[in-house]
Amino acid sequence: MPTPTHPFRNTESLLVVIPDDRIDVEAEAQLYDELCDDQISIRPSTRPKSPQEPPSIFSRDIWLNDNSGTSLAFARNVHIAGWTSVGDKLGGAYVVYDCVIRTKEDTTIHAHKRYSDFVLLYDALKHSLPKHQHHFIPALPPKYPFSRYRAAFLDRRRRQLQYWLSAVLLHPEIGACQAVRWWVMD
Repeated sequence: MPTPTHPFRNTESLLVVIPDDRIDVEAEAQLYDELCDDQISIRPSTRPKSPQEPPSIFSRDIWLNDNSGTSLAFARNVHIAGWTSVGDKLGGAYVVYDCVIRTKEDTTIHAHKRYSDFVLLYDALKHSLPKHQHHFIPALPPKYPFSRYRAAFLDRRRRQLQYWLSAVLLHPEIGACQAVRWWVMD
């Protein structure tokens, strides 16, 4: 009996499982973007000009080199390398995201998480952090049960979850809390 292989073995980028009916991913992505894009106009940025450093994802007026202190967060880099559907759609399938977390010690951790795991982390952070830090936790992308197996939807959600996870894990205080460490190692 052959040994089962891990679904993310040798994953370096987005993992897309395309069924035999050959879905046009570009057309799906365009359709999904048209349906889901907010019609809210985005006002121009009011952040100060800084020719040297990239902007912070936490604030429009703080730049990454503004914090000269040391961060207590253990992560240095976070991205979601891909996703895969596990199981049969009729028999309770679900999607798993490959969260790649690089620590300050240059160790890479692959945490395979479902969307519900992100919800659990969000809830744990809201319950364990002081109220004055709650505004640092961004909202999770919403659930869309009718689109959950569409490739365009899953790629968009992967990017949204990557932004969310980066904002949490790379935050100098939130990224160091026990709930985050538990979530990564669970």
